[in-house]
Amino acid sequence: MFEELPVVEAATLHTQTLEEAPASVSVITREDIRKYGYRTLGDALAATRGFYLTDDRIYQYAGVRGFGLPGDFNVRFLVMLNGHYLTENIYSSTGWFGQDFGLDMDLVKRIEIIRGPSSALYGSNGIFATINIVTESPVDHPPARLSTELGNFGERKAQVSSSLNLGRGANLLFSASVFNNRGRDLYVPELDRETSSGWAHNADAERGYHTFANLIWRNWSVTALFNLREKQFPIPWGEGIFADPAQKSWDARNFVEAAWSRDVGSSGKLRWRLYYDQYRWRGRTHLELDDGGVEDNRDLGYGDWVGSQVTYRRPVPRLGTLTVGGEINADVRALQRNFSVAPEPVEYLNINEPDTSYGIFAQQERQLSRRWKAYLGLRFDDSLDHRRSVTPRVALIHQRSRDTVFKFLYGRAFRNPSAFEQFYDDHGLSALANPLLKPETADTFEIAVERRINGRLSAVTTAYHYRLADLIQSVRAESDLLQYQNVARNRAAGLEFELNGRPWWRFATVASLAWQKTINSRTRDPLPNSPAWIAKWRLAAPVRTDRLHLSGGLQYLSARRTLGGAQLSPACLLDVTATTSRLHPNFDLQFGVRNLADQRYYDPIALAHAVDRIESGRRTAFVKLIWHISTDPQPESSQKRAAPPAAGLY
Repeated sequence: MFEELPVVEAATLHTQTLEEAPASVSVITREDIRKYGYRTLGDALAATRGFYLTDDRIYQYAGVRGFGLPGDFNVRFLVMLNGHYLTENIYSSTGWFGQDFGLDMDLVKRIEIIRGPSSALYGSNGIFATINIVTESPVDHPPARLSTELGNFGERKAQVSSSLNLGRGANLLFSASVFNNRGRDLYVPELDRETSSGWAHNADAERGYHTFANLIWRNWSVTALFNLREKQFPIPWGEGIFADPAQKSWDARNFVEAAWSRDVGSSGKLRWRLYYDQYRWRGRTHLELDDGGVEDNRDLGYGDWVGSQVTYRRPVPRLGTLTVGGEINADVRALQRNFSVAPEPVEYLNINEPDTSYGIFAQQERQLSRRWKAYLGLRFDDSLDHRRSVTPRVALIHQRSRDTVFKFLYGRAFRNPSAFEQFYDDHGLSALANPLLKPETADTFEIAVERRINGRLSAVTTAYHYRLADLIQSVRAESDLLQYQNVARNRAAGLEFELNGRPWWRFATVASLAWQKTINSRTRDPLPNSPAWIAKWRLAAPVRTDRLHLSGGLQYLSARRTLGGAQLSPACLLDVTATTSRLHPNFDLQFGVRNLADQRYYDPIALAHAVDRIESGRRTAFVKLIWHISTDPQPESSQKRAAPPAAGLY
């Protein structure tokens, strides 16, 4: 068996080591987040094998295994917070990778990244990966912590968090932060013409707040997340005016959840959760009129829904361990509106298409022999707006030796079209509805080999093949309007290799190389925003007996294509971070530089914009000061009680 490996919960709904999980899994620990200076979820994913980030100056988008189609709102994987889905009910997006992700990274215990399909457990959207963010328990958090950050481009952020022992076994963690960033000036050569200089000045700012609370009491865990971000966008959607600082978007992703768990009998485990979720998006765009005036156009998506999940796990004689479960989600509201307020009120769109969905699943884990273990999973999903889906999963785990594990994996996944893709129609302004959209489906085949080379290094090698049918993509339709359509079949194949551990003294390193090929099965053309090669290397080392950590990261992306067919140059980015640990009893300091060489490169962006690429990168620096109360042992009578196992997770 591998020793001292991190654990993962989201792969099978219970805790297990990475070698036992029926998937290729990466875990980013709290220590990784600290020593490498990850300040957002996007920072952490950008350093992970096979992932890559793009940024259109409104949102960040994650690509994995060659799929990162511009304009897709991060819809082909799941992001969860302690097992709670963050997918919203208007755009089906999980694009919370910058400050729009409402949880501060200082609260993260670990990030579980499970590659491959997960629809057999979680239903729609789980095609390429599932990302589960596990937060610190109130028991583990220090009594008080305050941090402040400063960076170039006017970046400022402050966070305060605290944990309280409320008595009678109840413990509370609360955190709040505010942030503000004036953004950077941006030059777009394609828009350098008589009516514009091509420069966007003071049109890239963002600001907002994050709040998070977690109450643990006996078998209960109550979680609340509320946040808001206001963002200017220098390159607007559609026919908006370039570099107009009045054009903004507002995002809020909120939820309250109560989760309960209990041991049943000597070996059973019952878990139940009930939740209310809310999503708010508003956008303001200025359109230039023929008479020289300006039309003030507003767009909004308001979603509210309630849901419940239940799972039960127990060993079954001669069959192994059985997990069964079900969930139901009911939209209270799925409102989309588009209207203008000036020069005169005009309403282009006002629709509310709520959906109700449910799913039931079963998963069987069986030890076939001393070296072989099998996982069988099956899920059935249905909803008012979409057709039924049946998604299986099969995995065979072969423990070749104490140091070598083989994994043979197959899974089917699906993604239902979003309310936006199906029903958004602003009467000739920019988009056409398509209520006949069908769900996407994907079949995935994968082989993984995980080997402990010696007591210091571990290696992972994976080979995969995807077959996607009925891919949903935005295309130019009649009258040059955008419409989402089921366009074609696509195929993807790839190889990934990773080496990680401590090869010298106390140096920690992770090196990975990913080759991927994604093509349109009909035209044989590679997909846009799909680099053939992704290479990454991270190195961290302590200085002065762990009181200072120095770390660096290097990542390379090969050439990518835009939606218009242009070829973008490769990118090679270098990051450095220095982090102190107890140089002072109550203060720590962190300093970092991103894109140290100040390489200028471009990212592909969506068809809805006036251009199909945008300059990314540029060198940035930040400094972070952390104040905390010492967590020295307290008298037993005043210590916080331990949290119940897995409360609020799985």
